[in-house]
Amino acid sequence: MINIAICDDDRPFTGIVEQLLRRIADGQGLDINCEVFFDGSDIVRAVTEQQMYFDLIYLDIEMKDMDGVNTALALREMELPALIVYISVHEEYLKELFCTEPFRFLSKPLDETTFCEVFFSACERIKKQTGYFTFSYKKSLNRIPFGQIICFESRGRVITIHLPEWNAKNQALRQTCFYGKMNDIEKQVAALNGRFLRVHQSFLVNFDYIKSMSATEIETLDGRIIQISEDRRKEIRARFLALTNVKGG
Repeated sequence: MINIAICDDDRPFTGIVEQLLRRIADGQGLDINCEVFFDGSDIVRAVTEQQMYFDLIYLDIEMKDMDGVNTALALREMELPALIVYISVHEEYLKELFCTEPFRFLSKPLDETTFCEVFFSACERIKKQTGYFTFSYKKSLNRIPFGQIICFESRGRVITIHLPEWNAKNQALRQTCFYGKMNDIEKQVAALNGRFLRVHQSFLVNFDYIKSMSATEIETLDGRIIQISEDRRKEIRARFLALTNVKGG
């Protein structure tokens, strides 16, 4: 299931985008769920108050109450790693959009061929981000989507899964600590998802939640500073650059 949000104050246009998405998805046998919003504040409330999660967001730039850039910034502050595709007639805003880490920009009126290409590229990226990490604790089997994990932290034999703040309430009843070895966790995760970096003996970090990286440390979107082990720096830098190239394409 790919969860998609369409946010645009042009109501007829949202209907066009939704119909186009459903037609493409049906033709490819893809399972999608679409939610439509008519202002940026509406989608922000849906995430914060209703705990809704989106893999892909189509976002207009100019809206009455909360414009697209501020909407995207608010979602990024909540560490929501959704792919954002801007759709607008205002190409002059392109430079302002970079701070929100957009996936693509589409011009109005839509070119259907380009729209399809962007959607399929987004689907490929989402496939790499999704999947579940499964673990057991006190005889209970639990699973958490990889896309909702900031990092794994090991302290002794206890593994802690750190979740973004927006998702913490949703996961409040689920135990996010369990007993295990980080080497085993790394192998399990690598077999299912190639976007986690073992930056330190005690930390396995999701690339999609890395805000910045220096020669010696990384900062995650939730403000966590994690040191990169000296013997891992060359490998981590190479993997980071490789994943950055994937991210850009």
